[in-house]
Amino acid sequence: LSVSDLVGLILLAGSCICLTPAVVQANLPFDSIEVSYLIFMMPHFAFTRVGACITAFISLERCLSIVAPLK
Repeated sequence: LSVSDLVGLILLAGSCICLTPAVVQANLPFDSIEVSYLIFMMPHFAFTRVGACITAFISLERCLSIVAPLK
């Protein structure tokens, strides 16, 4: 869970760097918004969903251990 969150935050920071006005308005040979979406945001969404699924599984496991302990 912590690895998923860490990678998600690193990708989000990279996206923030690519979406700053200085980079967007720079005369680059590519569109920084599209590159940011493909390289940073899509993997960020994936890691965020993995983290959410892990959290839901842990919560379900805790609820089941309270409802039916040691079964």
